[in-house]
Amino acid sequence: MNTPPIFLEDEATWPVVVLDYLQQNRDLFFTWERHGTGRKAYDDAELALRSIMNGHLLHGYHCTRLTEPEIQNIMLNGMQLPNKQMLDRRIQSIQGAGLIESYIATRLKNENQAICSNRAEMIWFCFYRPYIAGQSGIQRLFRSWGGEALYNSHEKDPQTGPILKSIGTPCLIEANVPIADLGVHSTLCEKVARLFLIKRGLKKKKCVDHDDKANSPILSRNIKRIIQYPDPDFIALTHCNKWSPPL
Repeated sequence: MNTPPIFLEDEATWPVVVLDYLQQNRDLFFTWERHGTGRKAYDDAELALRSIMNGHLLHGYHCTRLTEPEIQNIMLNGMQLPNKQMLDRRIQSIQGAGLIESYIATRLKNENQAICSNRAEMIWFCFYRPYIAGQSGIQRLFRSWGGEALYNSHEKDPQTGPILKSIGTPCLIEANVPIADLGVHSTLCEKVARLFLIKRGLKKKKCVDHDDKANSPILSRNIKRIIQYPDPDFIALTHCNKWSPPL
């Protein structure tokens, strides 16, 4: 895709074809948001909007903690879908680098949630400035290496918890995500229509901040940059300088 990415908070980046469609169906979307009526027509319009948007990219951020080799690999090869095999390879890699002992590697490989249906084979992004999620929403992703699938099982463990907190560096992966790769049940178009209407008089009553999962790998050409703590941009995007305890 050679088209510039869409920034949800900046309507000036929205493709003309999207804005035209929203304008043509403005009354229909208003009716649904204000009164909750016309469900069939709204569903059809939302599906049509998704079809239009599928040819575009959406600018977002992935919050994580990475080692330097992992950073270089993502910049070179993009982001792969997480699963048990991928986690095992990552654990083996840090063991090979001397960051953990073999018995710790065995524990990490055996005690994790990598096969959970809400984590495996999907890459989560926030399509807004991460600080909007607040400290409680993002801090754990930065404090422990391995992602939710790993730290959920070890965060409070007196042996493995501190080890995961010592590995890697907090990172923001800034990427342009193909909208076609987002889940079929995504609420993206609902929020796009709502943002459009808010600028035209609708009072904000529902969420417009959008998190979503990519169901396909993110190609290296779509990785804009990896921002490492304590880069000023990392701090500006997370407001981690205001956290307690500090990052």
